[in-house]
Amino acid sequence: MANTVRAMATKLTLKGASSADDKVIGSLTSIGEITVEAEEIDTTTLDSDGAEYIQGNVSANEVSISGYVKTANDETQIEDMLDLVASGDVKSWEVEFPSGAKWEFDAFVKTFGTQEASVDGLVGFTGSLRISGLPEYTKGTASL
Repeated sequence: MANTVRAMATKLTLKGASSADDKVIGSLTSIGEITVEAEEIDTTTLDSDGAEYIQGNVSANEVSISGYVKTANDETQIEDMLDLVASGDVKSWEVEFPSGAKWEFDAFVKTFGTQEASVDGLVGFTGSLRISGLPEYTKGTASL
């Protein structure tokens, strides 16, 4: 595994007007996949040799997140994320991997809330960010 990038220490950041205003979303246990997908348009005609397609609109998915409530800041973060759901504002976000590689994208917070509370469980939260436009990927600078 010498040339493998581990996920531990990956960060999700809500970008601010300046780097001093950035907010790292804390206590995450999972950041979902980021994918870009092209729709297909069927251009098959009666005289085609087989099915024919061209590329349609290109879009990105929703990014799911989950974590635990471990600090007082995490509880404040829940309020902030719920405010973003209510406002519907599209904000700039960044997912940065330990290698320095990162995804940058604009998104609104589509869902956010706490998970089921159980007798021997931890209080957790889940949410999703709906990407608007196409994300940009920048490769890392750390040697693998």
